[in-house]
Amino acid sequence: MKLRTGFYAYLAIASCLGIAVSRSNFHWGLLTLSLLFFYMIYRLDGKSRKLFSLSILFTAGFSGYMTYVDNNNISLHHENETQFPGTVYSPVIIDGNKASFQIKSMQNEVLMVEYYMKLEEETSQIRELTLGDSCNWSGILKQPQQASNPHAFDYKNYLYEQKIHWILTLNLLPEACLSPSNTTFLTSIKQHRQQGINLISDYVEQPNASFMISLIFGDRSRLDDGILDAYQQLGLVHLLAISGLHVGIITAATFYIGIRIGITRQWMNLILIFLLPLYVLVAGGAPSVMRAATMTGVALTLMLMKKKVFSIDTIGLACIFVLLLNPYYLYHIGFQLSFSVSLSLLLASGILQKVQNGIAQLFIVSMIAQVASLPLLLYHFYQFSIWSPLLNVIFVPFYSLYVLPISFLLFFVLLVSPEHVSFLVPLLSYPLEFMNSFAVRIAEYPIGIMVFGKPSIPLMAAYCLSVIFFFYMWEINRRRYGVIILLMCMVFHWNINYVNFFGKVVVLDIGQGDAIYIRLPFSKGDYLIDTGGAFTFPQEGWKEREKEFHSGADVLVPLLKAEGVRRLDKLILTHGDFDHIGNVESLWGEVEIEEVIVPQGFGVGEVEKEIIKEAKRRGVRTQVAVSNTGWKEGKASFVYLHPTKFYESKNEGSIVLLAVLGNKKWLFTGDMEEEGERDLLQHYPNLNVDVLKVGHHGSKTSSTDRFLGAIKPDVAIISAGRNNRFGHPHQEVLDRLSQVDAEIYRTDLQGAIIFRFTLQGGTFSTLIP
Repeated sequence: MKLRTGFYAYLAIASCLGIAVSRSNFHWGLLTLSLLFFYMIYRLDGKSRKLFSLSILFTAGFSGYMTYVDNNNISLHHENETQFPGTVYSPVIIDGNKASFQIKSMQNEVLMVEYYMKLEEETSQIRELTLGDSCNWSGILKQPQQASNPHAFDYKNYLYEQKIHWILTLNLLPEACLSPSNTTFLTSIKQHRQQGINLISDYVEQPNASFMISLIFGDRSRLDDGILDAYQQLGLVHLLAISGLHVGIITAATFYIGIRIGITRQWMNLILIFLLPLYVLVAGGAPSVMRAATMTGVALTLMLMKKKVFSIDTIGLACIFVLLLNPYYLYHIGFQLSFSVSLSLLLASGILQKVQNGIAQLFIVSMIAQVASLPLLLYHFYQFSIWSPLLNVIFVPFYSLYVLPISFLLFFVLLVSPEHVSFLVPLLSYPLEFMNSFAVRIAEYPIGIMVFGKPSIPLMAAYCLSVIFFFYMWEINRRRYGVIILLMCMVFHWNINYVNFFGKVVVLDIGQGDAIYIRLPFSKGDYLIDTGGAFTFPQEGWKEREKEFHSGADVLVPLLKAEGVRRLDKLILTHGDFDHIGNVESLWGEVEIEEVIVPQGFGVGEVEKEIIKEAKRRGVRTQVAVSNTGWKEGKASFVYLHPTKFYESKNEGSIVLLAVLGNKKWLFTGDMEEEGERDLLQHYPNLNVDVLKVGHHGSKTSSTDRFLGAIKPDVAIISAGRNNRFGHPHQEVLDRLSQVDAEIYRTDLQGAIIFRFTLQGGTFSTLIP
């Protein structure tokens, strides 16, 4: 039987559905989608009955395969173990006083290793560790931290999909390690890769070195965060990863050189088929590289066999092969973007062939890629840059035809004569510096960045159907209908909160601090009470890290963007302590702020002064909270109860807000302590509440017996950092709350506390059960 175009592409879709059905929480929805997919195939003509049967078989087979892999993805180690003979499995990464790498234990299980150096001399000792070294490691096992905030990066799941279940924190470095006598082929490749990375780092200055390493070896860990964020916002981050275009250029260049030196085409095809898997390993084995290399390898193999297969089937075979290697790749954003964009470009090849002008063709390619990736970009990054199609027309040729070749030229010079590479580095540094500055400058103008929020699963399905319809309409020369449907989907998404009858209160797990986001039903109001902020302490220069976790940039801003927040109606800063206002700087430029509310006496400290100064510069109103005043939106109401006077103590002078949300009375108390509680009861002796945000993170100087006995909360929420040095929450406070029969929620144990409500009522949930 002669197979039709797209035969293997259909099987690839069936494979993806099988994996998704096995692992997703939306089993019934995916099963329905699978049935629709099978029905569509069944409706094809009689020649496709084999395809129908194979599609069912592939869906069932990959579902079983994913279940088998998942069930066997378990650890053989136990938490009480302390000794771990094993070998170094990954390069050592040193950032300040922290060293991290992977080891493979005797049980053939990979462990993530952390070591915090106490002396600078240890840096040189740990740099001596090389891939394959066998040591006896001593330390404490702990489980990776799962996501404790909505929409946050889930480090535990990230490691799980790499079959890593434990983080080993070393007590000390091993005294002696044995170098391997017989190095495996894979270890040898990893060693050569690391030697290449080290060679670039030693002889090329930053940021040029980080770009060369990213484009040649697929390692983006050294790229500057500011530049990386700018490229991500503008939809250019794919240029900093090894993609199909890079693999194509490298393959074509190698083929051309081989032909020029006299090797026949047939032998060059064989050589390239052998070299492509090696290049995948050298480039770090990212899904996008595997996809491009597999497609190229399949095409070359078919050329040798003198058989013809359509490009769409080549990408289908590549997808099946990659998922066989690791079914978890389906959930990797690199896999999703690589295959969706490649497939769309192949399907739109007829459109591109009609365009003769090279620049116009490049613009259309960029637009097709942006439309194809739009649902995924919104799902993973919550925003879209209107400048992306135009900027890709500029940046794609620059990187593909200039930066990539120059990077390889510099690397070859490094291999031959490292001392002379400095003479050629300006060929890369000056143009790259100009283009990076250009990208950062455009990213600083928020007018081009459209924050949509994270689409729901039904909305994602609508987006995907809209994208398919868009390309179909383009193919039959009715493109305006496709554009209209896609724009309608985007307009609905942009305004989705206006039709959402659910409100939300999120007490974030912001560490040792407070940050509480409130959204009213039908987008009647978006408010933020405090921002959190981590204390930093001076330390020696060698201990300072280039990439430090920041609760503002890594927790607060992503949550607001994922919720589709483009404007905060009120930013309420309860008082001037850094753990309540330290992340305000992260909000400027990321979200519009209508009004900042501060307590009496705010503006004394340096951080407070800077906030007021920046608010004035940006034209943001700053108001002082006045007791017994507030505002109302529908059935929701907000009243400032405290402070009624100026307090010397910032904690005692915290803004106290009484709110009615979801038919419950909420009392947000900042860091108010005993004196403030006493004054509050004096002014409001009949105060009673349903939900109490416990003052001062559960300190024993707050939440006194008298106060709790008067307000009688049904629910108490404590925002505190894990293993904080203050010992919050104190046991005395927990005992007092138990005495008034309050249900206690704690961010340090349960992650973010979420209250989802309507105008009639609501329910509590936690990120960590």
